[in-house]
Amino acid sequence: MIQRYFLKRFLLVALLSGFVLAGNAQKDSTKLNQQVEVVKAYKPSVSNAKKMNLLPDVNDTTKFRPDLNYQTIGHPITSGFRSTDVRAYDQYQREIIYPGYGKISGGIGSYLTPFLDFYLSNPNSQNGSLGVQFNHLSSQGSLQLRGGSRTDAPFSYNNALLFGSYVLEGVTISSELSYRRDMNRFYGYPEAIPANILTDDFTKYFGQDQLNHHGYFDLAVKNNAASKALLKFNSGVKLGYFSTSSGQIEKEISVRGNFDYNFGTFTGKLKAAFDHFNTDKVTGIPDLLPTFSRTSSWLQLAPTISYQTEYLTLEGGLNLYAVTDDPNGTSLKLYPKAQFSYHSSGNKLIFHVGIDGYLQNNNYSKIAEENRWINPTLIVSPSNHMNVLSAGIKGKITTQLAYDLGLKYSKTVDQYFYTTMVENRSGNASPTLKDLTYNNAFEVVYDNLGTIDFSGNLTYTSSNLFMLLSGHFYNYQTNNLEKAPYQPDFTLDATANYKVTDKILATADFFLTGPRNIMLKFYLPIWSSALPPDPIYLQTDAMVEVNIGAKYLFTKNLEFFGKIENLLNRKDEPWYGYTVQGLRFKVGAGFSF
Repeated sequence: MIQRYFLKRFLLVALLSGFVLAGNAQKDSTKLNQQVEVVKAYKPSVSNAKKMNLLPDVNDTTKFRPDLNYQTIGHPITSGFRSTDVRAYDQYQREIIYPGYGKISGGIGSYLTPFLDFYLSNPNSQNGSLGVQFNHLSSQGSLQLRGGSRTDAPFSYNNALLFGSYVLEGVTISSELSYRRDMNRFYGYPEAIPANILTDDFTKYFGQDQLNHHGYFDLAVKNNAASKALLKFNSGVKLGYFSTSSGQIEKEISVRGNFDYNFGTFTGKLKAAFDHFNTDKVTGIPDLLPTFSRTSSWLQLAPTISYQTEYLTLEGGLNLYAVTDDPNGTSLKLYPKAQFSYHSSGNKLIFHVGIDGYLQNNNYSKIAEENRWINPTLIVSPSNHMNVLSAGIKGKITTQLAYDLGLKYSKTVDQYFYTTMVENRSGNASPTLKDLTYNNAFEVVYDNLGTIDFSGNLTYTSSNLFMLLSGHFYNYQTNNLEKAPYQPDFTLDATANYKVTDKILATADFFLTGPRNIMLKFYLPIWSSALPPDPIYLQTDAMVEVNIGAKYLFTKNLEFFGKIENLLNRKDEPWYGYTVQGLRFKVGAGFSF
């Protein structure tokens, strides 16, 4: 009891100190060391709609930090219209329970890759939670690019988090204070690197490090009313600050609220959110327009009403967006939404069909995280998802085997796509790829897009084995562009976790991304009156990633683990010119306390 008392006092002091330090750091943000790392490990997430969970979603403010599994390699982050699937091991590891106050684990890998995870909290507290988390992953390795040149490609990822919650009579108050620092380098080039690349203004970012700082404070209040209470709410406020070593700064304030009211036969719901962003030193068309400060305010109101019986659920409502964007003016968007679902006895079969629509805010920090090698001065316009039609069926074949099949059609206005800018300096009327000069900082093009997405998931769970097979098959229709850049024809993921003995856990991952089309867009200087040549489209090969690993529980609190990533030693390019690391080995240990 005495040890737990002192630990709680220590965590409380640490949390309060973090708030004070964060406030002081905010005042001195201009003095931050602003390098840039652009190669953070990709950590996909899964939307609730994709999870193989047959039970209703539960909104819980309890903080739980699962084991983190950093991967040096990752699949391409596609444009915003496609939701990413959750990796199976993420879903599996949510079942892990720490035996005590926390856990520390770390290790080393090839390509000079150290990693460290630390988690500490007060367990079994009836009045709330208090804890801290720290994660680090970095690499200093070099790569051989597709054109034959070898270059350094360092990156790092650091995250520090203080979190806590307190339960009062009727409500739970929770908060988070977070700071993240990512560093990646602009290193990609699809051909042999030119000798004069460091002095070429067209490739002015080559070899530079991009350092991103992202901090936020989040405060939420949720009522603890019983399930039959008339009014339920979950609301909060978030303050965010994002800066880059290239001079861009984004300040964010967000206020949100979710309210449910029980009318008896019907339930009324209201989702309300207000987001305000201010971003410095950005432009809509780099090299053509000067940089400026962009201010945007987003108001979202989504009222719905639902009717539910033992087996049927009907829901209808609206999504309303009012946006003020300087310099683009004010816009108002309204989308109908409706959902019908049927649940069989015991939830063995669930059928659902619906219509939805929304306006996607492509704010600066979101895009900078999606594509670490984008031109740092570029802002991306909002995407208007006018019609999203979906239908699906999911259920259980047996108690251990579950499936989820879905079909979705979406129509998006002003969908953005990443493109590589090129120059033809050879004088050839029909230049080859080797004749071109490449800008390795990506820009975007826009087009209207129709997407058909057929998806399927199959999950098997037993006492010793967890397996997930997930796939998507796509069809795209563009209006003006010949192809939809960087959008794969299909994706197929398979993951397995097998408990060999009480002390040994084995894991295996297989990820397949189908061929994608790359767009090379010709650049002409401002003073040129000529029309640029038509874009060049290239098709990449499919990307394959195979990982295997094992964990050995030496004692109740001490474990050792190892992993082999990119087992096939593939030199794929998630982004054009940016080859990933080859075969990698990682070993480490973890201690729970």
